Amino acid sequence: MIFVFLTIASATFFNTLPSVDVKTFEGDAVNIKDYTSNGKIQLVSLWATWCGPCKVELNALQKVEADWKEKYDVEIIAITLDNARSLKRAESLAKKQAWPYTFFTDTEGILAGNLGVRGIPYSMLIDQDGNIVSTSEGYYTGYEVEMEEKIKAIVK
Repeated sequence: MIFVFLTIASATFFNTLPSVDVKTFEGDAVNIKDYTSNGKIQLVSLWATWCGPCKVELNALQKVEADWKEKYDVEIIAITLDNARSLKRAESLAKKQAWPYTFFTDTEGILAGNLGVRGIPYSMLIDQDGNIVSTSEGYYTGYEVEMEEKIKAIVK
């Protein structure tokens, strides 16, 4: 008799962000689930200084951030996955580029690991109730246009 075992990969899909702490550049802990359950539409982007497409995405979002904030009250949250040794580089880059985002750090990759993130940039659109309504991995031309359409669809 031959037994065949099948392994079915099961990914954990979240309706909301998991309840894990990220930190500010100053080192203050913030529960990301609580932070994103504040009645605002939020775009959360996981990035790192060594990731070229991440920097392209953050620069592109900078061009639409003020418009989205005014029209839809969107907050963009950028969470760096840089490790503790390169964290100062992430903070310096954010200041040098004058990116107008809320910044957090996930130096140990706990949030990224809980989400099963395999590649960055990794973006999540969060609705006013704290639900993840869309995810995107990587950056591509037209990303901002597609994201704005998704934002329009959830504006209350």
